[in-house]
Amino acid sequence: MTGTSSGGLPAYPGLEDSVHDSAHADKASHNSELSDDSGIVDYKDPKVRDLIVTLPCCCCPGAEPKSVVEHNRNMLVNQLSCDVQFIVGDKKEKIGAHKYVLMTRSVAFKHMFSGHNGGKSEFVVPDITGDNFWEMLRHIYCEDQRIQVTSVVGILYAADQYDLLELKQKCLDFLHACLEINNACYLLNETRIYGYLDEEKTILSFIRKNAEDVFQTVGMNLLPRELLNDVLTLPGLEIDDSLKKDVLDKWAKNQCKETKIEVNEETVMDSLQDCLYVYRDDDGSHRYVLDSLTTRNLLEEPEESPELPNQQDKIRTDEVDGVSTLSSNTSMRSSVHTYSRLRSCNMWADVEQVTRLQEVHKSDTNDSSQPDAITFTVDQNIYLYGFSIYGPKKEGEGKYKIDTILTKKKRDIVMETIQIKGAGVILPVMFERPIKIDKGIPYTLEVYISGPASYLGSSGQSKVPHGTMLFTFSNATKVKKNRSDVSRGQIPRLYFMPRNK
Repeated sequence: MTGTSSGGLPAYPGLEDSVHDSAHADKASHNSELSDDSGIVDYKDPKVRDLIVTLPCCCCPGAEPKSVVEHNRNMLVNQLSCDVQFIVGDKKEKIGAHKYVLMTRSVAFKHMFSGHNGGKSEFVVPDITGDNFWEMLRHIYCEDQRIQVTSVVGILYAADQYDLLELKQKCLDFLHACLEINNACYLLNETRIYGYLDEEKTILSFIRKNAEDVFQTVGMNLLPRELLNDVLTLPGLEIDDSLKKDVLDKWAKNQCKETKIEVNEETVMDSLQDCLYVYRDDDGSHRYVLDSLTTRNLLEEPEESPELPNQQDKIRTDEVDGVSTLSSNTSMRSSVHTYSRLRSCNMWADVEQVTRLQEVHKSDTNDSSQPDAITFTVDQNIYLYGFSIYGPKKEGEGKYKIDTILTKKKRDIVMETIQIKGAGVILPVMFERPIKIDKGIPYTLEVYISGPASYLGSSGQSKVPHGTMLFTFSNATKVKKNRSDVSRGQIPRLYFMPRNK
């Protein structure tokens, strides 16, 4: 794992001024409702503390009595009478501990030492660094762990591995409190390495909203190629192409330096070979074409999705609003980022639908830099399965790529790119997984459509009843250059199911 040097100091340029200890997030961590790690022993509980607050110091005759926490700290720091050893990280550091202490603070350790391996005195822990494992032990023994920007995700991972709920919450609170321009790229990389998709989503949302500043940090030069591609192709970025070009040049030159090869036109070209966001200057001095939303996968055709059961003919022509709906197969392929809390649902369910635009108004080109967005609320809890866009004006099948953002209370909860192809006036666009929508809360659906010219709708309604439910639509006023509103535009329908079904 990357992120800290052997001495626990930041090994990442540009983070020196943004390293914080755990005191930085104290206010956030106090909001946690978790009182202990495992439900076994809480040393902060006054009833426990009153019983064990003072004991004579067994190792220092004549010294003032010490609390149990102070004894624990002394035994850990000085590695006294340890009955278990952990071989930790790539460096195979040996760290001693005491089974009794670990068992009283963590169910995971209790099971480890009570099972068939209970008699072992040595355990290998390859996926946690020595520094992070040590801070986890300091939390277990005396709750004075030191959390920094460069260690927070690693300690979070350690807390997850050993079911330390309070430490996990402290790390999450700290992570959200310390996120800023200078460390966004670093934390993004760390959350990708350790597999924290929800936190990765939060950081990507922060980067999208602060792209102009984040793109000028040294962290952009140090992103892995895959993450660089993801960041540069985030939908809705409002920054100059010249800044994106500058990012690519600096990133490529840094790649050359890291591999210790000469920086020249040819080596820079080789470094950018697999970058999806590439460009060519007018004078031909560079080799690539600037088009973040059409060069993904290096201009290759998207892979066909296998046909799924129950996918055909699930959503058909609706005569109520006079608009013909797609009734043929639609091939879908999701990429980039998908964030949701439910199990994957890649086939269409027997969903219900609500239509806000009642007529076909005109046609228009689809510019992937111009969003279509609408804000909606519903008076009952639902699962949102997808939405629809208008199909191609010309007869025949059209291919579309829709970069989709769903925002709840200024927080992006979904960032997903969906590939579809189909013929018809309205084309369903289904999420990879259904999304929980809570009643009475405004959500903003923002889409960037890339594909052939399509129809647009009109005669929109701000309030649309559906059985006992009421959907309310309003203008997405905070989305700039929005070509849709309540009365006209794109996103004619939402596909959903009530949560009580």
